[in-house]
Amino acid sequence: MTARATGRLMRRLRGFAGDTRGVAAVEFALVGLAFITILLAILQFAMVFLSQMLLHDALSDAASGNSAQTYAGNRGAVATQICSRLVLAPNCVGSIRLEAQPLAAYGAARQPVGGTFTAAAVGTPMLMRARVPVVTFVPGLPDLSVSGAALYARQS
Repeated sequence: MTARATGRLMRRLRGFAGDTRGVAAVEFALVGLAFITILLAILQFAMVFLSQMLLHDALSDAASGNSAQTYAGNRGAVATQICSRLVLAPNCVGSIRLEAQPLAAYGAARQPVGGTFTAAAVGTPMLMRARVPVVTFVPGLPDLSVSGAALYARQS
């Protein structure tokens, strides 16, 4: 590059550096992107938190509500009962992983949710666990799900 071409380039760059037209649009693009990302993350967290609370309440009701479906081991009816309370879970009845079995059947090792659903014997401590996928609207996030557990014992 010759000295003359370098001089022309430097003059143009100095002229560009002093121009303030369009600065607000550039600043908004930089700040707005961060703001929208944070806003979407807050909304997604709120949805997951709400789903977690609703699942916990639904499991507690299904386990402690003296439910004939729970005591009889009717997995489909219990899943429908739980999913009727979850508003942010798409296709909940088809995608819920639900299990209920005696507490003594669980070992010390971590076990995935979704095993057997057995009827409760009188006086036997039972554990009901569920895992449900949640709506994800933020691009790039993996599939999110919430899980919960409830203890109960059949009285009669």
